[in-house]
Amino acid sequence: MLETERLKIRRFEDSDVDGVHLMRSDPEVMRYIRETLKERSESAEWMKKISARWDTGGIGYCALIERSTGEFSGWCGLWQVPETGEIEVGYAIAKAKWKKGYATEAAEAIVGHGFCALGLDHIVALAYPENSASINVMEKLGMSYVETGTFYGKQLVKYSVTADEWRIGRGRHEDE
Repeated sequence: MLETERLKIRRFEDSDVDGVHLMRSDPEVMRYIRETLKERSESAEWMKKISARWDTGGIGYCALIERSTGEFSGWCGLWQVPETGEIEVGYAIAKAKWKKGYATEAAEAIVGHGFCALGLDHIVALAYPENSASINVMEKLGMSYVETGTFYGKQLVKYSVTADEWRIGRGRHEDE
């Protein structure tokens, strides 16, 4: 689907279930995302549910595959926020791949896809207020704080970037 310097970003495949389950069953990885899953079959069902959204809504999450090794490295994609209908970028990185910049790299590609291929006018991101790593990614994407509110039944901060803001920020970044 998409490629970055270090990642292939593609729809989930059956072969991704072990990598997904390793992440979904790890409390440290899932700390700021959602509940952990105990059974591999639950992770397979989650992948199937996420993948079905591509066919019904044209958005969803993708597997992140490290180009140099072929290893499953996490997921990233676009999702519709139930409370507002806005499109959100979301990301999660496998613990073995933390602190490599993969969340920012993948999210940048996905946001670009949302603006350039899907014609979205703005994209949001949500995080727990104490999730400084995720907020750092949002800010690197050129997003600005909008509000703290209830999303997915939790108190989360919301950041947003418009297509124009993203393009301006991207141009500045490329000139540095």
